[in-house]
Amino acid sequence: MTFVIRVVDAVFASQSEIDHCPEARVSCMPFASRRALSAKGEEMITRKSVHSLSQSEIDALVHALIELKGRGEYDKYVHWHHQVMYPTVLPQEPRDANYRNGAHRGPSFLPWHRDFLMQLEQDLRTIDASVSLPYWDWTQDAKLPDPSTSPLWADTFMGGNGEEGDQWRVQRGPFAESSGKWPVPSLPDDGLPGTGLKRQFGRMLPSLPTEEDLALAMAEVFYDTPNYERSPFTIGFRNRIEGWVTQRGDARVKTPGSQLHNRVHLWIGGNMAPMTSPNDPVFFLHHCFIDKVWADWQAVQMAENPDAAPHYAPERSGPTGHNLDDQLKPSTRTVRDVLSISGLGYEYEPAHNQVMLETFARSAIRRRIRTPFWAD
Repeated sequence: MTFVIRVVDAVFASQSEIDHCPEARVSCMPFASRRALSAKGEEMITRKSVHSLSQSEIDALVHALIELKGRGEYDKYVHWHHQVMYPTVLPQEPRDANYRNGAHRGPSFLPWHRDFLMQLEQDLRTIDASVSLPYWDWTQDAKLPDPSTSPLWADTFMGGNGEEGDQWRVQRGPFAESSGKWPVPSLPDDGLPGTGLKRQFGRMLPSLPTEEDLALAMAEVFYDTPNYERSPFTIGFRNRIEGWVTQRGDARVKTPGSQLHNRVHLWIGGNMAPMTSPNDPVFFLHHCFIDKVWADWQAVQMAENPDAAPHYAPERSGPTGHNLDDQLKPSTRTVRDVLSISGLGYEYEPAHNQVMLETFARSAIRRRIRTPFWAD
């Protein structure tokens, strides 16, 4: 049985770990049996793994997504994600969105997408209040001989890969062009001529990230460090989880090319490759897992290294849109506003590898606490 330790938002551990972790200083109960409340006294929204959803939960999510699309309210998320690609740079830096922009390649990557997910989830819940966004733990599917056989890609869920002979259009499922329910425009400038949702599994990069890859991110002690950009040599959790720390910057990285968040976009390919990637609804399930990993990292940091709160940088004097009290445009929320998921009213069901990853993260922090001279 898996148990949850309520430290900040959620730090999960096995019963054995709890028994040998007196510093937890809290009581525990099985996750499935508890009813967590938000800071406002309201019942928490629980975001579950795609692998533990019932068929009725899948059906409700799919229906809400298609209904939102039909109302003309989904595509604003595609436009917002595209429009935020404006340069957010300091005077001495290249004025180029590929150096840093409003939601990528810099510190606000995680808070911006956290707010983005919340807005979509709120819209979906106006259609069906039982719906919450599930997360797709791609490290679990990376273990499969063929990740395209994951239940995520079932005809009743996200549908599957595209067909090369049909411009890589998805052929089956509720989001296929043939269903008539999920229109996607032609994007010839992005190499996606012709309408309809497209996927190209494994064509751009051959594999999904693994648990070992994710453990490297969880072991990062700092959230972000100057120059707060996408160099493979920039230390920090944000740059690592976004996927910019490659073999060029870290010999421990096992696979060539983009890592973690970026690698998943490229493994799926098709409409997930350009900056209009929310055209593929799996975008939100992918980013829900990225948000979960951040929440897990935050919880470990607050438990093991509370003096370094708020575990975000820069607090000030950084690039516009990336400081602690900067607005996450087009939202009215700031980075500070979205740092605590419990304060925002939601939580995550524990992942299958939760204990292993968080134990790895705790060990990394404790090595540095014991001696200031430790280097990885």
